Amino acid sequence: MDITNQELLEISLKIEREGKRFYSEMADSVTDPKVKDFFWLMAREEALHEKQFKRIIESKGHQRNGWENDSNLRDFIDNEFQTDIFPPIQEVIQQLPSIGGIEKALDFAMEAERIVGEFFRLLHNSCDDIEIKTLLTVLEKSEAEHLERVKAFKARFLNDSN
Repeated sequence: MDITNQELLEISLKIEREGKRFYSEMADSVTDPKVKDFFWLMAREEALHEKQFKRIIESKGHQRNGWENDSNLRDFIDNEFQTDIFPPIQEVIQQLPSIGGIEKALDFAMEAERIVGEFFRLLHNSCDDIEIKTLLTVLEKSEAEHLERVKAFKARFLNDSN
């Protein structure tokens, strides 16, 4: 089954919106100002990614980009990739009163950033359009930076809590 630009747009937008929602709701739910600021920063970045990816796909319209018949990408989307990669926020919020709750939220965020980065890498590897490949590289690197940022914040948070 062909992979359309529209399908990739819908998946990507859902991922970024879910990330933005997750980080925003976490920011609204915590009282620690440093944690709150960190989650707001991440929410703003997810909103920016949503706009960037929408621009990529919309600029190319229905043009073929190379990923349409990529069986590895199709398999990843159909069998391994879940667009609900962020946990239900209530599940995390219930655990927030403890340090472990924030730690678990950061663990979820790290895993989600890793998965999204892998998704953008697969798109990049499947694409023939040099302009889209370049933008996907930027998005993949941005997700890798997010992963490192969350890891670093988690380490600082746990260190400060001890």
